[in-house]
Amino acid sequence: MKLRQVGEKTYYIEHKTNIGVYVTGQNKVCLIDTGSKGDGEKIDEIIEEKGWEIEYIINTHTHIDHLGGNEYLMKKYRIPAYCTDYDMAFAHYSDLEAAYMNGGFPCRKLRTVFSHPGMIGFRSVEKNHLEGIDWVYLPGHTFGMIGVKTSDDIWFPADAYLGRHLLENHSFGYLYDVEGYLNTLEKVKNLKGKMFIPAHGEAETDISEITEMNRRNIENIKAMVKEICRDYISMDSILKTMYERLGMRATAPQHALLSSTTKSYIGYLQDRNELECRFIDNVMTWKTM
Repeated sequence: MKLRQVGEKTYYIEHKTNIGVYVTGQNKVCLIDTGSKGDGEKIDEIIEEKGWEIEYIINTHTHIDHLGGNEYLMKKYRIPAYCTDYDMAFAHYSDLEAAYMNGGFPCRKLRTVFSHPGMIGFRSVEKNHLEGIDWVYLPGHTFGMIGVKTSDDIWFPADAYLGRHLLENHSFGYLYDVEGYLNTLEKVKNLKGKMFIPAHGEAETDISEITEMNRRNIENIKAMVKEICRDYISMDSILKTMYERLGMRATAPQHALLSSTTKSYIGYLQDRNELECRFIDNVMTWKTM
């Protein structure tokens, strides 16, 4: 973890999940996301070295790699965390995301991996004004993800797009709503700001190229799904082929993510009459139209 200053009041901690830091007042800061489980203590060391105290947290969304440090920091500093009402539901109920990802009651492994902190002080960002902070809805990756802008015109667009390194090495990113994600890419591309710091990628002043790379990546995955479905094929067979083509190895958490996202692509294509669904011998199958 390394703290980098990018504006008069704006910093970020460079990490697997980049963490925004905004100076709200005399030795007071807010955090924009808190990384994964175990990151809270590491973040706190950096904050203490600067002589700061955390006033509150903004969670762009409530996936486990964005609020992993919340519980430690919220309890230590006795502070609230703000997120959208949609995402707050997942933060409040520890097993909800695991059940959602699994499509039913999750096994202990998934309940552990996708566990959320519960009702420890989350508040609605829609119902509260935060001085020096603006935000916009960026749905698609989750139901209610937001991008956050500080008074220095520095944007933290969360998981609205993947950075170059991830696109090159892990092109299949999780998303909930393909159409929403594509609309968000267009929205982010047109935002005005001095710098954009995604959750998983490099800080850039011009994001027109990286957002276009992400759009093309989505189109490539859509094309891959359609090619896999050139004849009637079941979900399990689709997923097996996806693993092989993406060079991925199945684990329970990975399978939950891949399965959920693939179903989102299938739903998107089916709604556009690009895939046909048919039950064959009581097996649900799809074929490209």
